[in-house]
Amino acid sequence: MKESAHHFASSLIGQRLIEAGYLTEAQLREALEAQEKTGLLLGEVCMLKGWLSYSQLKECLPQLRTRLGEKLLALGYITMEQLWLAILEQRQTGHKLGEILVRRGWIDRSVLDFVLATPAHKLDS
Repeated sequence: MKESAHHFASSLIGQRLIEAGYLTEAQLREALEAQEKTGLLLGEVCMLKGWLSYSQLKECLPQLRTRLGEKLLALGYITMEQLWLAILEQRQTGHKLGEILVRRGWIDRSVLDFVLATPAHKLDS
């Protein structure tokens, strides 16, 4: 994603978080500055600063698709801490998230295969 498009998407999410009452304007400005310095996503910055819970963030994100990490977290296979650590490793190594989780022993290969093969709407039932 180009830098301007990335910033635009972050500011839209930021606006949703403000409208929902989860962030202040000052927190959004601080988070956007931290995002530029760290390369983290806006929601990640806000969660790391303790301003926002995962469920609050998810509520304000557009419903585009359910990612593997979100599915595994929602189903109770991994913790938020494990997801964060795996995402950070993924950014450093470029390896697939599922492979990282299996290699670290946080999920079994069978769980990964099941979640990848099952459409999100069937997992929600």
